[in-house]
Amino acid sequence: MKRALKWLGSIAAVLVVLILTGLGTVYALTITRMDREYPTSVESVRIPADAASVAGGKHLVEAIGKCQACHGDNYAGKVVLAGGGFAHLTSANLTSGKGGIGGTYTDADYIRAMRHGVGRNGKTLFFMPAEAYYHFNNTDLGQIIAYLKTLPPADESVPRDRSIGPIARAVSLLTPFPLLSAPLVPVGEARPADVPPGPTREYGEYLSKPGGCTSCHGASLSGGNKIDNVVIAANLTPGGELGKWTEADFMKAIRTGVRPNGTVISAVMPWPYAKNMTDDETRALWLYIHGIPAKKLGEK
Repeated sequence: MKRALKWLGSIAAVLVVLILTGLGTVYALTITRMDREYPTSVESVRIPADAASVAGGKHLVEAIGKCQACHGDNYAGKVVLAGGGFAHLTSANLTSGKGGIGGTYTDADYIRAMRHGVGRNGKTLFFMPAEAYYHFNNTDLGQIIAYLKTLPPADESVPRDRSIGPIARAVSLLTPFPLLSAPLVPVGEARPADVPPGPTREYGEYLSKPGGCTSCHGASLSGGNKIDNVVIAANLTPGGELGKWTEADFMKAIRTGVRPNGTVISAVMPWPYAKNMTDDETRALWLYIHGIPAKKLGEK
């Protein structure tokens, strides 16, 4: 009996050592990534100031970039993640109000943050979808920044707070979870050319990247990414459920968050903001999605 207890104690000790070693490795790797400086070559982007461009930027921010989903309806910041031991993250105040970056950010700072996921200190931003915004063409990015510079001042609504637990750190190392922004940016990919806005497949393909479709559903839009056997990103190709939808079904789902079968789409899919897309933009996405090759769930 004593020998069995001794063996059990030894096994438990080994397990504790392995767990502590694993946690130490995860912390070391994530701290290295957090503290690393990411040299970025900030491209020159023309920032317009005319009313039409600012209005265009407002639409892009609200319907395509969906910035208010993380920064709040007044863009003064809010709690983005409050997962107990997982992570606690708050977003930045984008306005020129108290605690905001709007009064100090230069054009280069905006470009660096949105296109590279890097802050003014050269280090990675957290939970910033720069891997998607990297694909905004220069015209659209210029209009977005033009609008952000006109935001009414609002004082920071929540204290800036950051605590990142071991699970979030491990997930960020093993999956495309966008905790650390800079490492996910596809630096070196060709900058997208200007595509004439309209109900075309080409424009839909363009919108699918900065709009975040590929960030969640994968480059092939076949989805996957299961957690506890629950699919968190649907297969958007004709090989999935959307292959049975009509254009009207798609438009209704984007506008109301309800599938043709009457079930409600989770707000993880940001349809409350995507519903702000115009009919032409929604139709363009439908034409693109409906025209890509059918794939099985998760197929590359």
